[in-house]
Amino acid sequence: MRRRSSAVLLVLFLISALTACVGIPTSGSVIVGQALDEEGTGDFEFLPFEPVAGASQEEILRGFVAAFTGSADDYEVARQFLSTGFSDEWNPRSNVTVRTAAERLVTIDDDSMEYAINADATVDASGVYQRNNGPEPQALSFDFVQENGEWRISQANDGIVLSDATFRQIFHTHVLYFLDPTNEHLVPDLRWFAGGTAALRIASELLDGPPEWLQGAIRTAFPEGTELAVPGVDVESGVAIIDLSTEALAAGARDRQLMQLQLAASLANVSNIRGVNFTVAGTPLVVPESAVPLPQLNAQVDARLVGLSDGEFGYVARDVTQFGQLSAKVVETQPRGATLTAGVDAAAVLGVAGVSIVQSGDAATTLLDTRPDLITPSLDGYGYVWSAARSSPGSIRAYGYGGAFVDVATGLPPNTEIVSVDVSRDGARIAIFLSTTSGPRIVVKAINRDANAAQVPVSVSLSALDANLPAGTAVDATWVDELSVATLSDVGGQSTVTRYEVGGDRASLGQPGNSVSLVGGNGVAGLRALSADGTVLARSGNGWTDTRIPVAFIATQR
Repeated sequence: MRRRSSAVLLVLFLISALTACVGIPTSGSVIVGQALDEEGTGDFEFLPFEPVAGASQEEILRGFVAAFTGSADDYEVARQFLSTGFSDEWNPRSNVTVRTAAERLVTIDDDSMEYAINADATVDASGVYQRNNGPEPQALSFDFVQENGEWRISQANDGIVLSDATFRQIFHTHVLYFLDPTNEHLVPDLRWFAGGTAALRIASELLDGPPEWLQGAIRTAFPEGTELAVPGVDVESGVAIIDLSTEALAAGARDRQLMQLQLAASLANVSNIRGVNFTVAGTPLVVPESAVPLPQLNAQVDARLVGLSDGEFGYVARDVTQFGQLSAKVVETQPRGATLTAGVDAAAVLGVAGVSIVQSGDAATTLLDTRPDLITPSLDGYGYVWSAARSSPGSIRAYGYGGAFVDVATGLPPNTEIVSVDVSRDGARIAIFLSTTSGPRIVVKAINRDANAAQVPVSVSLSALDANLPAGTAVDATWVDELSVATLSDVGGQSTVTRYEVGGDRASLGQPGNSVSLVGGNGVAGLRALSADGTVLARSGNGWTDTRIPVAFIATQR
């Protein structure tokens, strides 16, 4: 039984506010899915007020905006504020604008008003979140007409506007998972969906395929044209039953396994769902057991620190555990920075002569890049070393271990410096930290590869993340986990670490003291910084602790 009386009392208390800010749990024992034009509810729901007789234009506009919180029955209450001819035209699901606290209404003439806001972020119809580099002023226009003696809105922008606090009560993050080109890794794509519709939206959006910025860099196992045959998701004993269109029958045994993995991973944080089965026209679609390993989800690294300490390269604690012959070869390059492969069988090293690939065993060290002003190289999982010269934004190259290279088109602006380049562990995305005339800038793009030429990198995509830091000097950046990167910047002599979700929010991770580099591990707790004094700084609670472990540099692990 919904506790409507409590919700109504709270709305009455907040009637003077433009929008309500009510906490609403979104969990519940929903069994039968809903059509795309329906909205589910949890134990509580927003209950916006309908128009009242004799309301002024301003009261109608305020009521309309307040009704953006009530999505039930396809925003049925909000549509009551619209004219008869416009009510069916308005599309509230086309986008969400997330505003700051500041807002005001402006009368333009006898039949129109403007709603002035500062837009902090937007969410498109597919749930893709884009945060602005700063609040962007917007003026939304509304026209009015009288119907039966009452004012109604006859023209308005599609979409809805929510305050940041209200947005976070209604919308929640979910991760869609696609595949890297070789089916070795699951590649995440963060989306925002309203509570109560997550399972259906996840299934629908996953079937729609990769977003624009990831197209060409990843793939999906679902055959082209596959759709939901029934616009809903049934859940039986914790298993989501997904009814697919007949195109799904074209998938072979391996692709069916990957289809199930993609959807199961994407639905993993939806309450009451613990597994996924498929049907086609109501008939079960058989998914055989996998005899080979499935793609890796959120690859982890060794929790131990890797670096150069007292002239030795390896795992660093109070002593150094070396990697056998590989460690000695790295030291021979007189290293200043390095990235280690997942198999600990090779390292891309910045040494005194340039960037080299150092391999274990009998393979000779190969000097790849001798350009001046090089930064610490990165590695991907396809056998390429990523190297760049700091002073040239068009200088990013991908080297094969034999020395052949391609120049990777990035579209980065001139008059910038490349501070760091880091390929994600799934090999599908790249984080580039820049120093610009207006301050530090972090961008994340997808890596487009030539599938017919051993996954040779060709170019990078549109930016999924493009954020200007408010102040300071760019120092370093790293991947925190599969969904976020962290930047290290210097602001007035004080180092600051900021975490940026790709497709989400940013948050401060504190000030580790005067630091010169930043390296990721497994999540926020695995971040490490190198102090200007040459000791390792580690995350401790919400702050940083000096471990007093001396190193010349900290290496990145894949």
